[in-house]
Amino acid sequence: MTRLVEVISSLDDIPVGEVAEAAPTIFARKPWTHASPCLVLAEEAANGHARSAPDHAYFLEVDVARDVLAVWSDWRSGVVPSPEEAARAVIHYAEHDAYEPP
Repeated sequence: MTRLVEVISSLDDIPVGEVAEAAPTIFARKPWTHASPCLVLAEEAANGHARSAPDHAYFLEVDVARDVLAVWSDWRSGVVPSPEEAARAVIHYAEHDAYEPP
């Protein structure tokens, strides 16, 4: 199974999808850590979980995760985050609905 840190490290490789489809969304098993098993699915959450994998909770849309990393980098003068820093920043956003401060 794919770990959360692996998905976050490869966000740019995930296709955007069609306008009429559900946006690609990351669903992960709680508690959310770098090693949480996760899936990227083009489906809406049902009661906070993936319809096709109910043991995986809604985490974030792929586009939002990409934005989180762009802000992280902007706030740090263009530094590219390590996989661990990227995972920490995205988990922080998913849990707090706020960007991780520098």
